[in-house]
Amino acid sequence: MKDEDIYNEAHTRVKAKKGFFYHFLAYAFVIGLLYVIMQYDNNGDIFPVIIVGLSWGIGIAIHYFKVFGTENLGALGINPHWEEDELEQEIEKLKRKRELKEQLMKEKDLLDELDNLELKEIQKRSLDDESNS
Repeated sequence: MKDEDIYNEAHTRVKAKKGFFYHFLAYAFVIGLLYVIMQYDNNGDIFPVIIVGLSWGIGIAIHYFKVFGTENLGALGINPHWEEDELEQEIEKLKRKRELKEQLMKEKDLLDELDNLELKEIQKRSLDDESNS
């Protein structure tokens, strides 16, 4: 990538970030203005402001992810690598579950073997008792 291409890409990104901040400021101003108007003109019924705020807020969120992506979510307390972390946790759970199943099967086999030995011992005793009688 040439220096000019890098400059153009960086310029495009900065303009996109600037556009997002203007969008967010317009959102905050309009929602604040609507809130004040509804407080005085609509007897304090702010339900329409909530509807507009939530609807426009979805657009703001989409705009944020389009401009910044998910790598900046750490500032909001959200781990940007949560998917990898969850994947590792699920892998560990499944491995542990497999290990427990294997251990359970080994213990079951040992119990079966013990039962067989006890049965053989009982049969041997009964044969010994029959031969002694």
